Amino acid sequence: MPTPGLFVVGTDTDVGKTQVAAAIVRSLRAAGRRVGVYKPVASGCGAATAQGSDPRMLWDAAGRPLEPADVCPQTFAAAIAPVAAARAEGRRVDEGLLRTGLDRWRTVSDLVIIEGAGGLFSPVGESTLVVDLAREFSFPLVIVDAARLGAVGRTLVTVRAARAEGLRVAAVVLSHTVPLSPETGPTSTTAIVREAAADLTRHLATIPVVILGHGDSRMPAGIDWEQAATG
Repeated sequence: MPTPGLFVVGTDTDVGKTQVAAAIVRSLRAAGRRVGVYKPVASGCGAATAQGSDPRMLWDAAGRPLEPADVCPQTFAAAIAPVAAARAEGRRVDEGLLRTGLDRWRTVSDLVIIEGAGGLFSPVGESTLVVDLAREFSFPLVIVDAARLGAVGRTLVTVRAARAEGLRVAAVVLSHTVPLSPETGPTSTTAIVREAAADLTRHLATIPVVILGHGDSRMPAGIDWEQAATG
């Protein structure tokens, strides 16, 4: 039986994908699962071992299995699109490795959490988009958006695009990427995000919607992530 997993994708860049992926990993590990972590490519970090980098955060959350380079075999320093970041170093993204890098994790994990780069249609190679990898890996999606104004529109566009591509969406997560302000009332971030989650729940019906608080190390109760991965 193929190793199951989840593919964490964003509505855009900097919406909290890594925090969500790491929180899912910690929740699964707390349930006794061996969790593999894979990010096909990362820019804006010099090496997978760099403190604070996305690959290092995933590796730490998973309990440091294998090596950091197995988490993300292709990293580039410039904080721009991977293809451009590679070009700035006189390199190219290895599009075959984007795909085969997952193989190392299949043999040592109960399930694998993959984190994409940018949004669902962001380019990760000269001829490869995130959506292409999602389709080839065939893992259900976890769609992440930042917990702020506009989340409903951004998320619904991504969910509908994913479905049009034949992909299954397992969950939606609104991630607080910055600490909450003390503001209260209907224009506060807390109120906006609570209303957004309620609206998304109404529109999406069968897809669970959860909110990840800023700094939370695990996902809130309510979703069986292993079941989400296996369908």
